Amino acid sequence: MVEFEPLASPVSSGDIVAGKYRVERVLGVGGMGVVVSARHTALDQVVAIKFLVANRFDSYEEGVSRFLAEARAAARIESDHVCRVFDVGTLESGVPFMVMEHLEGRDLDDEIQHRGQLELIEAVDYVMQAADALAAAHQLGIVHRDIKPANLFLAVRPDGTRRVKILDFGISKMGKDVSRHTGELGNASLGTPAYMAPEQVRASADVDARADLWSLGAILYELITGEMAFIGDDVQSVLAHVLKDDPCPMSPLRRDLPAELESIVMRCLDRDRDRRWTSAATLARALAPFGSPGMFTVLASVQRELGSFHSISQIRTGHLSSVEPMVANVRPSMPTLPEDTERSQRLEIVQGWTKQRARKRTARVAVMALAAATLIVTAAAVLVRASSTSRSTASAATGGNAPPQAESALPANANESANASANANANANEHASANEHAAVAAAPVRSTSNPVQSARTGAPRAGAAGVAGKPASKAAPRGSVNHLLDTRD
Repeated sequence: MVEFEPLASPVSSGDIVAGKYRVERVLGVGGMGVVVSARHTALDQVVAIKFLVANRFDSYEEGVSRFLAEARAAARIESDHVCRVFDVGTLESGVPFMVMEHLEGRDLDDEIQHRGQLELIEAVDYVMQAADALAAAHQLGIVHRDIKPANLFLAVRPDGTRRVKILDFGISKMGKDVSRHTGELGNASLGTPAYMAPEQVRASADVDARADLWSLGAILYELITGEMAFIGDDVQSVLAHVLKDDPCPMSPLRRDLPAELESIVMRCLDRDRDRRWTSAATLARALAPFGSPGMFTVLASVQRELGSFHSISQIRTGHLSSVEPMVANVRPSMPTLPEDTERSQRLEIVQGWTKQRARKRTARVAVMALAAATLIVTAAAVLVRASSTSRSTASAATGGNAPPQAESALPANANESANASANANANANEHASANEHAAVAAAPVRSTSNPVQSARTGAPRAGAAGVAGKPASKAAPRGSVNHLLDTRD
């Protein structure tokens, strides 16, 4: 194992590795390894040898386990678009190594840094080749989980053309097993923030092949627009955008972009993975009309999954059914602007969109907080009112306003006597009132010059006879009111 800081190669130029590979020079340094160029002493074949580097994330055992997992995964995948692994071994010092295919060229990250936006056909061709490699990996149950421009190498072939090669299966997942190769980090997120799927950011244990399709969509977005789909001031802000925000629409960043191609990319970047493309092969099939003529026919893994191009040329691709297969529907190139001005304009658009989404998210949170506070206050008021009503009901059940203490202190028999007397008086009054009303109702009504005065004075009427032999009722006391006459008046 090589110390992480300072980073150095465990071998020097001219050293012989495994008895047959002579080291020539250092090619590059990664987060987990140092890669050197070496030559087979018998075959005169140039190879690349990757040595494991100690890092602050893994123990020695964990690092070795992850390193060997990468070698096994790459060796199992049969695709022209995966960097091949020939051999593995260990130096006398205990440093593990793997012997790989030697590639000339540069990775896609360097390509973007030097060129910015790529031609549409070129960008689609690169992603289709990467999809072919992933189709082969996914058929074996291998999920890469770290697809990014730096892991897509543009290898120059003898005829000068370039072929995409996927590198670094170091954090790949085998089937449904999260395995010891990622288990040492518990539920930590593994990957590169700007290209990680939301379920991968959440460290979901069931990350599947659709996470790699999200990453391909993020890469194609960047190749076409020249800007990353998710940006932020730090890692946490980038992850927050991945989890909560849609990327900025592509059309303002690339005026010659067909709407159908934009919809393909945005489907890759759907946070609901059930709405993404079902496989890398179906994604390549959808992209075929926008790539180079004949590109689809060289994707061996895709053809193994979907069939030959001729057998699927009539298959409809959902909302893209109107697009003819293998036809590059590309509009004329956008007007040329000064490079710095163009990049500045694109960056302003993306930053403006990101800030707008952040403001909307903050407003939603504020509204939800206000609604929650209102609900809490309302619930508290209801509880207080219910408690008050309950106390009033309890007070009424126990007698309402209690009598004075002196009255309540009377003996029980005294209270009973008082109650009986009061009841007797009430009955007598009711009986007298009933007789009075009956007499008034039975007597004939005679007209007077002042009916109101007659009703109020209640003077005895001459010749008033009793009813059914009963004596006539006595005249109402002076000042009383005949309620029947009052009602008629």
